Amino acid sequence: MNFTAKDACRKAITVETTCNLSDALDMMIRHNISRVIVVANNNPIGMVTEKAIASYLFENSYEPLDAIVISRTMRTPVVTISLDASIAGCAKVMIENNISSLVVINGTSLRIITKSDLVRLYAEHYRKIYLVSEFMTKNVSTISPSHSLRAALMFMIKNKISRVVVTRGKEIVGIITSRDLMPITSFVGKGYIVLVRDVMNKPLTINKKADLAEAAQIMHDKRISGIPVAPTSNDLDGIITKTDIVRALIEANNEAA
Repeated sequence: MNFTAKDACRKAITVETTCNLSDALDMMIRHNISRVIVVANNNPIGMVTEKAIASYLFENSYEPLDAIVISRTMRTPVVTISLDASIAGCAKVMIENNISSLVVINGTSLRIITKSDLVRLYAEHYRKIYLVSEFMTKNVSTISPSHSLRAALMFMIKNKISRVVVTRGKEIVGIITSRDLMPITSFVGKGYIVLVRDVMNKPLTINKKADLAEAAQIMHDKRISGIPVAPTSNDLDGIITKTDIVRALIEANNEAA
């Protein structure tokens, strides 16, 4: 399957360097996206994500968003690719650089391809190739529902992860992600007592014997980035994430070559 970036990318949403974090967040909410590209004279110079904003607000919760210049949370430099770059090549660049998106250069217009786009492509075109068990992460980060939200956020920042499974004993009772923390990060920093159980979501689970494409389809349909792997709610076998799907995409193309 000779897919290229053209088959998966979409129009990029951009903001100027003069924007502040309030502008960036408004843009993300309006377009239901998790990142915007920062441009200067239509040239991509950085990227701002929900995760980066949440981390920044955790440490600087007393500043109004419209007073925070976008460069304080901007990741630079951006990694760019051409429109005809192979999908396997795109996936490999993401994994090697530990990033979740690439800017696609198409003349004077900018497009973007993300791990979510690769997950959608996998769900549509790579069925019956791998099982969830072949790519799931077995060492799962977990936290108690009675932990403070501050502890959960510190845990995610320290371990550079975007989600953590909530367990009570061996039972899976929830999941919390960096996106869940966005609306309440400032309250956490100001000392409000908010617990994980107050904001966690009930997680979907998937069996390790399921088709990996099924997991990819669930992630795409539900707009989530990870699914706990468990035969029942009491037995956590692992977790399957968008990163794992991207790794499978690389492997599938290597085998087909």
